Amino acid sequence: MSEKVSADGLTDTIMGTLQEYTKDITEGIKKAEDEVAKECKGNLEQDSPVGPTGKYKKGWEVTVATDTPLGRHTVIHNKEYRLTYFLENGHATRNGGRTRAFPHIKKNEVKANEDFEKKVREVIEHGGS
Repeated sequence: MSEKVSADGLTDTIMGTLQEYTKDITEGIKKAEDEVAKECKGNLEQDSPVGPTGKYKKGWEVTVATDTPLGRHTVIHNKEYRLTYFLENGHATRNGGRTRAFPHIKKNEVKANEDFEKKVREVIEHGGS
């Protein structure tokens, strides 16, 4: 639908259209971030090693650290954060040996980044819808 605009109102019309487009894109990216974070959390829960109590496997959470009109910062973390590095990479033992590594974080991080990039591209290509 075309709209007639006077020469004086052209700047306001262009600015309004750009603001609406920016808002649509930002909302689309935030939605994509929420979807990817939820999926990544599920993958981490599925791939995590199970200890005697199962607290580590159940401890994954998604937290929105910052949420502004222009962006969001989402963190996926474990309540048992002290164990993440040691389980992912293994560690030295007191007697000089090493424990077994349970790689589960890095592969899910890489997959989440790829999925998020793909979804952001789709949002931008479709204009935020």
